Amino acid sequence: MIASAGLLYLGLFALAAAMDRHRRVLAGPWHRPAIAPLLAPLGWCLLALSLLSIAPVWKGGVGLVSWCGLLPLVGGVVMLGLTYRPAWLRPGLAAAALLILAGLVLRT
Repeated sequence: MIASAGLLYLGLFALAAAMDRHRRVLAGPWHRPAIAPLLAPLGWCLLALSLLSIAPVWKGGVGLVSWCGLLPLVGGVVMLGLTYRPAWLRPGLAAAALLILAGLVLRT
């Protein structure tokens, strides 16, 4: 579940950075014209990967239900970050990567 939260954050961040109005606020290497069209498909792939990462841990509907509960939680963090402190979302990328690593090590 920890790795799934990190993948959700990365996926939602990529989807937000794919939008023109958020890309200007989140200015980073993804602001380049060659990378911008790849952000939306990458975001959707990361969201799917987060669902697939939680499925083996909790078999059946429990994994799907917990992913559906985790999605608005992480989405709210990204949404509030975009609204109030967009600069805080970029360090969150490193935190999300650490969450993914911790989830892979702990197998949760």
